[in-house]
Amino acid sequence: MNPTVIRPSVSPKTITKVTRLFNGTIGDILGELLQNSRRAGASRIDIACCADHDGARLTLVDDGTGVADPQTMIALGDSGWSQHIHEAEDPAGMGVFSLAGKETRISSRHTDADIGWSVHVPADGWTGAQDIAVQPLARPVGTTISFLMPGVSEQTTERILREVAKFYPLPVFFNGTEMPREDFLAKAIYIAEWNGSQIGVFAGREYHQDPTANFHGMVLTRKLASVSESLGGKTYHARLDIGATPGLALVLPARKEFVENAAFAALQAACKRTIYAALAHRGQHRLSFENWKEARDLGVALPEADPCLPRWHAAIAESDNVNVEYEEIAAGADTILVTDLEPDIAQGLERALRDHPLRPHLVENHPAYAGYGWYDALHQLGNVRFYVAAGERDHVIAENGSFPPLDDHVRAETIELRFCVFHRASETQREERISADVAFVVGEDGWYSGIDQIRIAYVPGPALTPETLVDLIENVCFCANDDSEADSWDTQHEHFLRDARELAARVLLGEDEAIAARIRDTLAGILWVIPKDRQVAITVAPGTAINVQLSACQPAG
Repeated sequence: MNPTVIRPSVSPKTITKVTRLFNGTIGDILGELLQNSRRAGASRIDIACCADHDGARLTLVDDGTGVADPQTMIALGDSGWSQHIHEAEDPAGMGVFSLAGKETRISSRHTDADIGWSVHVPADGWTGAQDIAVQPLARPVGTTISFLMPGVSEQTTERILREVAKFYPLPVFFNGTEMPREDFLAKAIYIAEWNGSQIGVFAGREYHQDPTANFHGMVLTRKLASVSESLGGKTYHARLDIGATPGLALVLPARKEFVENAAFAALQAACKRTIYAALAHRGQHRLSFENWKEARDLGVALPEADPCLPRWHAAIAESDNVNVEYEEIAAGADTILVTDLEPDIAQGLERALRDHPLRPHLVENHPAYAGYGWYDALHQLGNVRFYVAAGERDHVIAENGSFPPLDDHVRAETIELRFCVFHRASETQREERISADVAFVVGEDGWYSGIDQIRIAYVPGPALTPETLVDLIENVCFCANDDSEADSWDTQHEHFLRDARELAARVLLGEDEAIAARIRDTLAGILWVIPKDRQVAITVAPGTAINVQLSACQPAG
């Protein structure tokens, strides 16, 4: 018959597997032993290291309160610490078992005892299969642990101890030299107390292996909380210097991760709240409206984000290669948001507005700020259209194409840019009309297929030169193919510019000049073969050989 009641238990056989349960690195071992010395109230720890056989023998000495009962030192899961330590730190009673499988000597004298004791645990003595003799020993109050660490040199031990002792709260000496220590929150821009611990806020992104929590010198890399500003790219993250914080627990036996419990969830919320408190203390920020609301829900009253936005620049097809100066301007009553526009419309708009009084007031649309009062009150530019008058057939070019379609490039008598400026708060709008000299239409697949799908409407004039048009064509539709089989970016760009120069010459100057432009581009690649003191005349007639004549350079007239 099955029992009606059961209770969890630990099998006595567990102790026989202890050398496989605990097989820590030298860093793990030193970290565990330093934690024990700290809990024992030590004021300093001295570690000596000397070569021994094929490894190193390490001896750790502390001046703490010592251990009264040697049995607690080698009792798995029974730490023997006071109730205060249990409540504050949740010790697991596994620290000394980091030495399991290593030949170890331990001696100690408790502060209330007249004499100390010593034990020798052989390498195979950790499984509970043999008795360990306890010898009386006259010694000072405190504890000494000596063990053999195979395969480790003195230099390696010192290097690792420097990391272990880096954020440890007590002085640690190695072969008589004090190890350097740092304040875990030294570079924090803001520090807050939380449940007996300290949360620090740091500016900048976290790297994968950056420590984020310090448990009295034992560091963890679990990310706690971070917040990125919506503009400017600044990121803030939280780190925790753990004190006496009941509830927080570490996953055993390695203690490299937090236990996912209610206390850890509260910690994560506290870290996020502290980041927002740091920004409130600074008095300004560039958080999204969603982050602003999250701060409010966490009890942190933040002002609205700084009323600054990036100056508007027309989008280009090669969006990863934008080469414009980033500039922010203060948003005010005259500021106008520009809705997201595709490069073909945006480039024509920007050119038409280059000398217009509205141009300095145009800023980038930033939807993450929607909800802030100052942002929602701004004007917005939209409904951009180009009205092309070309003889008996007029066209309207808008964001969704051309009506009727531009089947080819169009030489126009006039091009008029029209757009609306909306005042969102009052739900009113006005239409602006401005003369333009060029407008573009790109086919649906035009971004990745060269310039064969671009259509240009233009008004001839001295301001619209072939060089200017080449730049515009590049901005509108050059986007390098990053396929592994494609040519390099430089090669693709060079070929595109060659085609763009030919197109610009054909559109603005005629077919003959387009042919001449292609010939010039072709010859530009072989100019190096012509001596600097010679000039070349090339004559090509249909059906005849190419005639090349070299002559001395004529002196400048």
